[in-house]
Amino acid sequence: MSKHQIKILDGGLSTELVSLGFSLENCKLWTGKAIAERPDLLKQAHLNFIKSGAEVITTASYQLSIELIIQELNCSELQARNLIKKSVQIVREAISEANKQNILIAGSIGPYGACLCDGSEFRGDYVHNLSEEFLIEWHRPRLECLLEEKVDLIAIETFPSIKEANAVLKLISNYPEIKAWLAFSCKNENELSVGDKFSSAYPLFEKNQQLIAIGINCSLPNDITSLLESVLKDGKATKPFVVYSNDAKRWNETNSEYDGDDGKDPIQPVLENIPKWMELGATFIGGCCKISSEHLKMIKNLIENF
Repeated sequence: MSKHQIKILDGGLSTELVSLGFSLENCKLWTGKAIAERPDLLKQAHLNFIKSGAEVITTASYQLSIELIIQELNCSELQARNLIKKSVQIVREAISEANKQNILIAGSIGPYGACLCDGSEFRGDYVHNLSEEFLIEWHRPRLECLLEEKVDLIAIETFPSIKEANAVLKLISNYPEIKAWLAFSCKNENELSVGDKFSSAYPLFEKNQQLIAIGINCSLPNDITSLLESVLKDGKATKPFVVYSNDAKRWNETNSEYDGDDGKDPIQPVLENIPKWMELGATFIGGCCKISSEHLKMIKNLIENF
């Protein structure tokens, strides 16, 4: 894979916001809270990633649903919709301020489990009790808001199951002009968070013409390499991969903290695996949790010097 064919994504938006002094403790809206409370810091976080080499900036709409916004901000449905739209507007402001061209805006669509605010997106078991029709209608309002603001593509990200991914892709099929990527959260080197095999998920969606890439985010770097290898045909990816991993620390849900402080720099496994991801067919590479704008500079330099 030529470095010229790689699009560099941004990093962990929550990580960058925290580094700028924004608190996400007990925050059900996650990075969406910054849209309402500190749009200046949110814009700065996006700017930091652009300055570090990001060519795609993702909106802070990952953990936003109409119901959750109304609940947390005590606002109207119209105000909730406008908050989602503002996530796009803030990215656009950052791009303008950076005076950069050809930066794409990816509208973030997180899973239903993210808005349960209890780590469900990393288990995915909630999908067993929800119909595909319910999931389609639940995802519809946020998608509509993002499309009304004319995002360049949709980031379907941190999805723990085939079932929910299929529901959102059915919804997106109503808008044939829009492109998207699909990124799953995975719990080990074989399985999505709910237990579906990545090797089963990838071929289900590889022929979808609206998807520009399929892959993995919010997962451990060493697991990702094995996951990608599991779907190759004759040593090649039939659909480009999108990869934006966490650093090497594993989230401990019981203690609500990251494990793995073994004295090693947790960014190193990411940097060590990126050349492998490129060789396997990744064309979109960035970072997720714990990947800062400084880390993104390292990723960009690595890709450029590959």
